[in-house]
Amino acid sequence: MAKVVWGMIMSVDGFVNDRQGSLSKLYASFEPNDEINAAMGNTGAVVMGRNSFESTEDTDAYADNYEFQVPLFVLTHQPPARHPKENDKLTITFVTEGIESAIHQAKASAGEKDLVVLGASTGQQALKAGLVDELQIAIAPILLGTGLRFFEHLDDLEIELEKIKTIETGRQVEIWYKVI
Repeated sequence: MAKVVWGMIMSVDGFVNDRQGSLSKLYASFEPNDEINAAMGNTGAVVMGRNSFESTEDTDAYADNYEFQVPLFVLTHQPPARHPKENDKLTITFVTEGIESAIHQAKASAGEKDLVVLGASTGQQALKAGLVDELQIAIAPILLGTGLRFFEHLDDLEIELEKIKTIETGRQVEIWYKVI
């Protein structure tokens, strides 16, 4: 059965975007290697929030060149008026029934492959609901000083983690944790 992996890239000081809401400074250091490519290749579905989904100017571009060519499940209060372009591998489902429904649908679609959760708010919701099996945190070599914090709204939630592995590239480190 699919594992649920919340994956994010953050600055050394814990921000997942800058003061303008941009991810570009964080992704400037992204260098996939064989291990990262294998993890990405074992992704069977993606759950993300509407803000993450619309972070690209043209949502039709997902069908043409998104790194995960798998079914996407977008958590939202209101689906867009126009459904974005899809292809034979990448379908887009807008889920309005909450994080549990999005995870359930995506797991069914992923089969034996992993389900990746993207986005700070969506990941926090999944973590609070006890739906995350692993955290994958890529640390970009930059201090942003402000922006959206990775673990901003977890309130009094205390979760124990166990380090599974680390992956180093020339510019960044990824740390994988199992949620206990």
